[in-house]
Order: sequence, then structure tokens, then C-alpha cells
Amino acid sequence: MTDIDVSSTSSSSPAEASGVDKMRDCPVMTTVEVIGGRWKPRILWHLRAGDASFGELQRATAASERMLSRSLRELETHGVVTRTVVPVGKVITTQYAISDYGRRLVPVLDAMGEWGLQHQRRADRT
Repeated sequence: MTDIDVSSTSSSSPAEASGVDKMRDCPVMTTVEVIGGRWKPRILWHLRAGDASFGELQRATAASERMLSRSLRELETHGVVTRTVVPVGKVITTQYAISDYGRRLVPVLDAMGEWGLQHQRRADRT
């Protein structure tokens, strides 16, 4: 097997011409950094069906209060999830939803879900 020195390879791709390092600036890794982890995929999978309160998300994901809060805050910081405080009488609830920007991830989540199902079936056969 031959090692290739990437730094000396000439390329005409626009990304490389602009100084983008494909290994460091991989767009797939950027996506994984935003939606990856133990809880964020579960949160997004649940929210793709509609808005949910903090308690509903906690029950759906089985995440601890601390980890759910942290994950939701990170998703909100990236603009993927919106948080709305809703006063209901004397009680205040917090509703979470996928933002318009985050909705662009739904096809990605669907594709990942389909791949996951196929992979589970494949693994069950072996």
C-alpha cells in the first residue's frame, strides 16, 4: 500500500483552492458535531413528530435532567431547536420544537433511521 502525501497533491477542487482542509473541515463531521452524541439524535427524532415539553422529552429519551438540558441548549445554540416558554395559568411550561433551519435535518434523520434499520436487520442475520 502506498501512502499519499496530501499536502503535495495538486487539486482543482474549489474547496481545496479556497484553503479548506478536507480532513479538518469535513462537512459530515460538522454535522455530527451539531447533532451527534447520545441524546441529540433521540431528541431530534422525537421532535420531528412535533413540539414537546421538557418532561415529554425526558420521558421519551430517558436522559437525565442535566444531560437533556445541556443537549437542548446546544441544539438551540446551533439554531436547530427553538425553545418557547408558555405560561399556562400559574404554571410555566417550556416547549421545544425543531426550527425552520433544523427542519432541513429531517431528511438526514430519515435517511439515518432507514440505514439504521437496514443495519440492524443485517446484524441480526449474522
